[in-house]
Amino acid sequence: MPECANIAVAILAAGRARRFGSDKLMAPLNGLPVGLHIARSVADMNLGWRFAICAADAPIAKHYVSAGFDVNINPDPDQGQARSLHLAVQAAELTKATALLVLLADMPFITRAHLDAITGNSGLCASTDGNTPMPPALFPRSMWPDLLSAHGDSGARHLLRGAHLVRAPAAILWDIDVEADLHTPGTS
Repeated sequence: MPECANIAVAILAAGRARRFGSDKLMAPLNGLPVGLHIARSVADMNLGWRFAICAADAPIAKHYVSAGFDVNINPDPDQGQARSLHLAVQAAELTKATALLVLLADMPFITRAHLDAITGNSGLCASTDGNTPMPPALFPRSMWPDLLSAHGDSGARHLLRGAHLVRAPAAILWDIDVEADLHTPGTS
C-alpha cells in the first residue's frame, strides 16, 4: 500500500461543459463551486503533490491555488480528457510520487472515506458503482506510460478494466453533466 505522502493527486478540470450550458465547475452547490468540492475532499489528506489541470481561462483555477494545488494549464481542452490526463502524468513525473490519484472536478460528492479506501490499496485501483470502473482511480507509477497512450474523452477507461475496484453508492460517484444534476444527485 502506498503511503499518502508518496501519492500525487491530479484534479482534471479542463472540460468545456458543453452539455451544462455554462461553467459547471463554478456553479454553486451547497455554498461552494462544484469544482471545489473534490479539492475539499482531499484537503486534509497527507498527499505529497497536488495538481489541478485547468483550461487557460478557467475561473476555478484560483480556487485550486487557494486550496494548495499547483495549476497546470491545458492549452487545448478540446482534445478531450486524455489531454488533461497526459498533463497530470507529466506533472507527476517531475516528482518522486509512486502513484497518481486521478480525480474529476465534476464529481462533487466523493467522500474522504472513499478516497481513503482507494489510496489504501496498492497497484491499480478504481471506483465502481457495481457496474463500471471509474474515477477516482489510483495508478501506480509503472502504469504512467500507459496513461500517456490514452486518447479522446474516454481517458484511462480502457486501463481500469483490470483494476481492483472499490464500490461506492451511485450518489457518491455522481457527476455533474447538466444543470438538473445539481438538484438530483444519485438519481438518473
